[in-house]
Amino acid sequence: MPKLKIKIADYILVGAILVWGFVGFWFNIQQASASGQKYAAIYVQNQMQAELSLSTEDRYEYSFTFGENGEHTALLEVEEGRIRMMPLDGDICPKHICSHTGWIEYSYESIVCLPNQIMIVFTDRTAGSGEEGLDGVTF
Repeated sequence: MPKLKIKIADYILVGAILVWGFVGFWFNIQQASASGQKYAAIYVQNQMQAELSLSTEDRYEYSFTFGENGEHTALLEVEEGRIRMMPLDGDICPKHICSHTGWIEYSYESIVCLPNQIMIVFTDRTAGSGEEGLDGVTF
């Protein structure tokens, strides 16, 4: 079997693919950090509990209840356009993955607590805009 040799065109192709990938990654990071007003949606058992403003001037704590009868309370901390979940009791969240996620501030980040079915994600719509369930608009 003949041995294949790498040619100059192969190096150029691999280099072009790498450059294109880095440019795309850089563009995504720039777009995520350049966005204006942000909102975080809090879902418990697939139901939206609240939508919080994440303005860079905001600094507050938000608590919400969860569980079958709302017997547990979780605490979120909002500061300078980012959000994090404070640690829950070890009995209801044994691995603390949700609190170990730390601060999130970009649209591609989220906080998820699977044992308690809690999810915190970024949303770009304004609070109470009434566009729930709307995927897109065609003109």
